[in-house]
Amino acid sequence: MNRRLRKFSMLSLFFALFVSLFAACGQSDKTSNESPTAPADSAESVDPSSSDSGKSAGKLEGKVVFWSMWSSSEPQAKVIEAAVADFKAANPQVEVEVKFNGRDLFKLIKPALDGGEQVDIWEGDPSGGGGLATLKEHVFKLDDLLSENALGMDKSVKDSIQPSLMTWVNTLSSSVGLEEGGYAIPQQPYAVLFFYNKEVYEKAGVTAVPTTWEEFLGVCEMIKKSGVAPITFDDAYRDLFIGGYLSSAMGSDWVDQLVKDKTGEMWNDPIVHQFANDIVMMREKGYFSEKIAGSKYPAAQQDLVLGQSATYLNGTWLPIEVSNTAGPDFKWGSFQFPNVSNGNGKGGQQGLTFGSQGILMNKNSKNIPAAFELVKYLVSKKAQEGMVKEALAIPATIDTAWPEPLKDASVAFENASVNIPWGGGINNAGDFASVSIIPVFMELITGKINAEQYVTKMMEAAKKYYAGQ
Repeated sequence: MNRRLRKFSMLSLFFALFVSLFAACGQSDKTSNESPTAPADSAESVDPSSSDSGKSAGKLEGKVVFWSMWSSSEPQAKVIEAAVADFKAANPQVEVEVKFNGRDLFKLIKPALDGGEQVDIWEGDPSGGGGLATLKEHVFKLDDLLSENALGMDKSVKDSIQPSLMTWVNTLSSSVGLEEGGYAIPQQPYAVLFFYNKEVYEKAGVTAVPTTWEEFLGVCEMIKKSGVAPITFDDAYRDLFIGGYLSSAMGSDWVDQLVKDKTGEMWNDPIVHQFANDIVMMREKGYFSEKIAGSKYPAAQQDLVLGQSATYLNGTWLPIEVSNTAGPDFKWGSFQFPNVSNGNGKGGQQGLTFGSQGILMNKNSKNIPAAFELVKYLVSKKAQEGMVKEALAIPATIDTAWPEPLKDASVAFENASVNIPWGGGINNAGDFASVSIIPVFMELITGKINAEQYVTKMMEAAKKYYAGQ
């Protein structure tokens, strides 16, 4: 599974995955589960005669097969089962088969579709696993259907979804060679932010979240003096800190150019020197957890909720991943990566790494009307409210209250105007990040090399990497 879905495997990827969202990664429940014919306890029944039931509700028939990326034991499954039950109550002539595959779906969906197996609807990250790039020959263009009425809202399906998410998903089609349009409906959004322990911040005397790098360093100093490690991360999220800093200063397009520079000369840019010097300074001042060198996922997030560290750059799936440890009274806070000074004016907090798991449909489905009617239940405001309650997920629908642990994250969604790639683009050059960028960064952050050695080593690593291509 790709890293967004471990981090979503990194998800996913957005929702955290639930012995943890990603601890459950790879878990599979391959038994097909036909949805119950009566609404589940967590959902109210939908009146089949209501206009909210869809223009063809009660007249549909046949069979619809839906593959979910969640396992049957995860909280998202409970919400899905309730939505399917409501659909069945309104459309008793339609047989629905739900298969909770877990994250194994991302290995199974392409062979199933290629082999002609009936899968009318599936879940996936449109920009990643189970998405457009690998399944473009199978996805159905939804533009005409998106004008249908949304359930429970006086809006079309398209207008019921957060505009930033619809804009994002529509930009993906041309990048993979599809005709421009919408091929997925955002269903379970995510974003990458700094998450922090509000109780630790308050005890340290921090009264406002930082928006600039200088303010962030000031916060780190206050927290350090309180006796808590200001910053932590583990091996699953090291790339976020590197890319977060550089893209905040220069924008993700510049980062993309940096990691793809075959000469290695861009690694000698003043902003890279600044980054390296800042990391050395932060290490010397004790701003990083002493456990960082050997921290393996999910150790860092446990340190955060146990009060041993204060701040962790992660995804909005984090609160549900650690809910068992954190408990219901944990005080969550979040903020965007601070503005890094001396950049080119193209970074800053206008950019945010965000996306969404989505619902996709098979263009070869023999029951498009019934399949899309089910989709409307799955992405309805009622279902999104269920995801908020059961999975602490960001709602995809507008005018829907966010879960308490993620309310601060809504500010970032409102402020962002540019969707930047995972890690600010630091992973855009294949395995260059994993074989060179991250290992050399870890040498820097652990004091094995100094700032100037870091720059020299990265210049040489880039040249060597591309010489072997």
